[in-house]
Amino acid sequence: MIIPILVILVILLALFFTYTNGFQDGSSVTACALASRAMSPHQAVILVAICELAGALFGGSAVCGTIQAITNWPAQPSLLPVLISGLVAAIAWNYITRYLKVPSSSTHALVGGVLGALYAAGGLKYIVWGRADLIHPTGVMKVVITLFVSPLVGFVAGFLVLLFGVVALSRATMRIAPGVRWLQWVATAVLGFAHGANDPQKSMGIIMLCLYAVGHSFPEGIPIYVRLASGLSIALGVASLAPGIVKRVGSGIFKMRSLSALSAEAASAAVVLFGSLTGGPVAASQVISSSVMGVGSAVHVKNVHWMVAKDMLLAWFLTIPCSAVLSYGLHGLVLHWLEKLL
Repeated sequence: MIIPILVILVILLALFFTYTNGFQDGSSVTACALASRAMSPHQAVILVAICELAGALFGGSAVCGTIQAITNWPAQPSLLPVLISGLVAAIAWNYITRYLKVPSSSTHALVGGVLGALYAAGGLKYIVWGRADLIHPTGVMKVVITLFVSPLVGFVAGFLVLLFGVVALSRATMRIAPGVRWLQWVATAVLGFAHGANDPQKSMGIIMLCLYAVGHSFPEGIPIYVRLASGLSIALGVASLAPGIVKRVGSGIFKMRSLSALSAEAASAAVVLFGSLTGGPVAASQVISSSVMGVGSAVHVKNVHWMVAKDMLLAWFLTIPCSAVLSYGLHGLVLHWLEKLL
């Protein structure tokens, strides 16, 4: 009787985590469009929520496979309390950073939470560290490399895209302003789809681990009901925007106008979409924020509020260890006894 209850709990927590991911990273996805006033909050929420759902449904399964590959825990119900500990820690960290108005990474929180719980339950033997290869990384190393390289790529991409835009439009007049705003709608939609193809798959990976642990197998890939539930969860999260995060990303780092906002959106969309296609679980909030920093640096380094960027960087580096400690303590003090019942 306890196993079905734990399965339901894992799935509900995974979907709730996806919801918190929606208001955490989804707020960053809409930030540039809102800061430049290319669209109203209602327009941004509706557009991004629809695109996030589409990304979850049609965005492949590469990221899901990457998340599943970080552990070699046997297909046994004893994995369920571990997943519960990791999810609760990640959700708690998302709410802590929302309260502090810091665009932390939900991906970092989930990875840290799962790794901390795995270590608490079985030590290092159930963690697949993998190969630290920049071209073909595997296991945990693929997650870590993706998480820390993608913001650097986002910064460089934002810098270069704005320079290209400035050169290309050097002789343009104000008549192109409507066209730039229309392109912002396209870039925001692509970014929303790319994010929907990446972040919900992390929760899908947890759900699939849960289902495998109790004997289910899915040779045809992720079931449509798992995709739909995850997509709807992140869409609902986007609808619950965190205004503090929107303000921090949209105007706290650098005061953006239409062209700079478009450049940041285009650069972010390219990086996140590439990660989704290759199985790299990128942190969208990091990529978007670093793209904004790159755009601001291209305009003028002094225009970037580096103290705000410093706070963000501190939150990024603290997330994995803090969520790992939370899940380690939760599993070690509260949930470890469940393993004896399974």
